[in-house]
Amino acid sequence: MSTSVKRGRTLRAWLGTSAFCGLFSAVYEHFSHGVYSNFMIFLFLVPLLGGVLPALLLRLLPRLRRPAAAARRLWNSAVAALTLGTCLTGVFEIYGAPSALVRVYWWAGGALLAAALIAWLRPRRAAHQA
Repeated sequence: MSTSVKRGRTLRAWLGTSAFCGLFSAVYEHFSHGVYSNFMIFLFLVPLLGGVLPALLLRLLPRLRRPAAAARRLWNSAVAALTLGTCLTGVFEIYGAPSALVRVYWWAGGALLAAALIAWLRPRRAAHQA
């Protein structure tokens, strides 16, 4: 499968995730009895800015260095962890019982983002070293 098709699939997946998060937060806020959370209101922005924007930039800027598969997987995992952390923070804020355990998602997301950036910026080894 060509990389262009894979990037298109990733872009569509993040667009779908962002749309789902927007719909989920709208429904959740509707049934929250007038209690609101900025984490829930802006939930859709995490996959939009962390998933759609980078995939779109990689697709539109052909001269940009393509990340290796490991870096892409780390990045996608980081955005997923941050999305889940944002969602759970919003749910707990609306419920009125913030949980310290949600911090795990923020720390894991940050660590995965750092690992993805390191993997992306690390020089690639030649495929055939003598």
